[in-house]
Amino acid sequence: MLGFDGLYYSAALLYLLCGVAELARSDLRTALLGTGVVVHGLGLLLRALAIAYFPLTNKFESFYAFSWAAFACAWVISGSPSRVHRGFVWTAGAVFYAWTFWFDRGTFYPPPLMVTVWYPLHVPASFAAYALWTSAAGAGLAVLLGARYPATVRALERHAFWGWCVFSVSMVFGGLWGYVAWGAYFLWDPKVIWSVILWLFYSGFVHLGRWPTTNRPAVKARLALVGFLAVLVAYVGTSWVFRHGSHSFG
Repeated sequence: MLGFDGLYYSAALLYLLCGVAELARSDLRTALLGTGVVVHGLGLLLRALAIAYFPLTNKFESFYAFSWAAFACAWVISGSPSRVHRGFVWTAGAVFYAWTFWFDRGTFYPPPLMVTVWYPLHVPASFAAYALWTSAAGAGLAVLLGARYPATVRALERHAFWGWCVFSVSMVFGGLWGYVAWGAYFLWDPKVIWSVILWLFYSGFVHLGRWPTTNRPAVKARLALVGFLAVLVAYVGTSWVFRHGSHSFG
């Protein structure tokens, strides 16, 4: 049976082959991507079993888990008619997966503040929302480049909406975790503040349908790309720029 390193490198190879298959317009891309997601998921499971907890204890595991969410989303949209849409989401997953090679892959155990039911509910939901918003941004880029397929426009709107729904749930769990860990539902922490900004931004986005003058695919496409930049700031930027925050990667 493959150990974690075997699963780790196998998933990387499968994702790489998927990218090559996409460029070659091969029908194998979906099968390669799906197999990579399964192998990647087994790697996450193995890490979880090793520490008897959800594997989100350090920089490596954070990017490893988010890249899985991005690739899983890429698998879900593998039938999208737009190569730009598919390629954008795949590239996001590939960048974060490649980033994990810079980090220590050793086993780490969760600190006491993470040992609560709210933490493994809060973080995976956030990553799912980030992945959905990445897909919305990919669809938005495709629309701006002229891919006005009905399915692509629907993906732009639906993934932004469902990302907002999942992120709303994540924020509730995050507030409960914050109360257990630090004694407060809200902290003036950079990531918390940016998460609120992100939620308000997508709250406005999903209500654009009530404003006929702005309910145009191009407007939503641009906003989806702005939202993706906000996701990167909220997820990565706040953790490295503001190193003393409660969510800092350190």
